[in-house]
Amino acid sequence: MDIHTIGKNIKFYRTLKGLTQNELAEGICTQAQISNIEAGKFIPLSTTLFELSRRLGVDMTHFFHEASNPRYDYIQDFIQDVRKHTMNRNYEQVYDLILAEEKNPLFESVDLQQFIFWHKGFSMAYTTKNYEESLKVLFNALNLTYKGKDGYSQEEIQILNAIGVVYDLSGKPHTSVEIYERAIHGTTTIPQLNPKIKVRVYYNYAKAEKSLTNYEKSIYLSEKGIQLCIENELLYLLGECLYQKGYCLILTNQHEKGKKYIQDAIYLFRIEGKLTLAAIAEKQMKEAIGT
Repeated sequence: MDIHTIGKNIKFYRTLKGLTQNELAEGICTQAQISNIEAGKFIPLSTTLFELSRRLGVDMTHFFHEASNPRYDYIQDFIQDVRKHTMNRNYEQVYDLILAEEKNPLFESVDLQQFIFWHKGFSMAYTTKNYEESLKVLFNALNLTYKGKDGYSQEEIQILNAIGVVYDLSGKPHTSVEIYERAIHGTTTIPQLNPKIKVRVYYNYAKAEKSLTNYEKSIYLSEKGIQLCIENELLYLLGECLYQKGYCLILTNQHEKGKKYIQDAIYLFRIEGKLTLAAIAEKQMKEAIGT
């Protein structure tokens, strides 16, 4: 048994799923153990491997196949670059990366094809504004694995979230809300769901409800996102959820309360280096309050 192969493949699938070592380890083992497994320092127990495979959504046998990822480092670097640019909202760079690699035979597995379609469709919405084509690509990504079965995988929930965002961008918030409702319901059947995924859905769902002027519903969904961040000690999208709630409070004439939430959001944006978001939030708050 090649312990380096096991470690490399666990790291590969962890990266593909967008999980940190801590998130993969939670409830199964320690972060240090994951680090040592990925470094090829020891072979984990079969029970540990089984739990890791469940969280990663792959068959345990994938951990033992060297041939399945012949250019592991190249693929992993590509995935990390796409995720980094997506997180930083650099959608043109994401689109260019995808176009350069989408026909590469290294990316022919179902998981990687889904990753390609998912990020191509989402980045296309921001770069080409061709929402119809963007949705077509995203539904192709979803249908690679979703066959009408009960329940969704973590990846399928994230693709649903992307579909919801594109419907909202295209001026169809009612359809967007329907998609988010499906996504939220789908999260209830996933064991050990990465909480960042649910926070992201709540945030975008809240934005769509604001588009429909359903401010109370948007406030409720934003608060759900905030509570998830607090419960899981996450900064991820906490500022955005605070801002969304604060802005809707202002729109319902709760100015002082709303201003406090937006000020907290601006503080977090500055800590995270999101200076553009901080400036936008400050400007919109002043415009909404009329000061």
